[in-house]
Amino acid sequence: MSVATTSIISADEFPSAMESVLDEVGAVEALSDFSRIIIKPNIVNSSPPPITTDVRCVEALVRYLADRLDAEIVVAEGSGEGDTIVNMDRNGYREIGVPLVDLDSQPVKTYSNSRAAVYREVHLPDYLEGAALVSVPPAKDHTITRTTLGLKNMVGCLHAKHYGGYWSYKKSQVHNGDEDQIIADLILYLEPHLTVIDARQGAKGGHLSGVVPDPPLGKLLAGTDVIEVDREACRILGHDPDSVRYLSLASALRDGSS
Repeated sequence: MSVATTSIISADEFPSAMESVLDEVGAVEALSDFSRIIIKPNIVNSSPPPITTDVRCVEALVRYLADRLDAEIVVAEGSGEGDTIVNMDRNGYREIGVPLVDLDSQPVKTYSNSRAAVYREVHLPDYLEGAALVSVPPAKDHTITRTTLGLKNMVGCLHAKHYGGYWSYKKSQVHNGDEDQIIADLILYLEPHLTVIDARQGAKGGHLSGVVPDPPLGKLLAGTDVIEVDREACRILGHDPDSVRYLSLASALRDGSS
C-alpha cells in the first residue's frame, strides 16, 4: 500500500488514526534499520495549527514509533520566522518529552548532485546524515506553489546561514528563482523515508493566512513515497496533482527522466 488514508474529526483520534495508517504502510519496517529517527514537522513560525503541524499529531507519531522501535527519536525543524525552539514551545512540543532540535544551530555539510536543475549544491545540517527522516506537515494551500506538503516541508532543513538574506524569511533564497524547481531538486537530497500529513483541519487560501475549510478536510495520510502521499493530499485539498508543478518535476528527477 503506497498511501494510507483514514478519517479523523477530533484531535483525540490521532493515536488510533496514526496506528491505522502507519500499520497499513509498513512504517516500522521502513524505519527499522535506523538508530535515529528525525521527525520534521512544519513549524514555519509560532502560529497555531493548521498553519503549523498540530503537536497532537506529532505526539501520536512519536508514541507509535517509540513503542515499536529501539531508536532515538527527535523532533527537528528550522523555522522560517522567529526562534525555532520558542516556536515549538509555544505550540506545546516540549510536552512530547523527546529532544527538540533547531536544525539551524547544527554544523553544516555541503552536498552536491549534478542532476539537480538549480540546487546542484546544497548546505544542510550534518545532523541529518544517516538518520531516518519523517516529514509531518499540515495540509495547506500555498500562495506560490499551490500546495505545501511533505516534500516542500523539507525546505526547513536548508540551513539558514546559507539560505537567508533575500528578505526577512530565514529560508528566503528559496523564493529567489524558480521555486517549483528548487523544491523538486530537494528530492535528490532530502527524500523522506516516511511522510505523514495532518489533514484533519487543512488550510485553504494560503500557507500563512489560510483558513480551515467548512467542513474541515478530516483526513490523516501516510506513506513511504512522499510524491504519492503529496499527490493524494493535493486531491484532498481540491487540486489536480498534475497541476502542481514541483511534484511533476520531482517525479521526473527521481525516475531519471530529467
